Amino acid sequence: YWHFVDVVWLFLYVSIYWWGS
Repeated sequence: YWHFVDVVWLFLYVSIYWWGS
């Protein structure tokens, strides 16, 4: 199962990673 918060954190992490590269 998954939590909505986990998806939000994953999205933020990927977004920051892409903006930083």
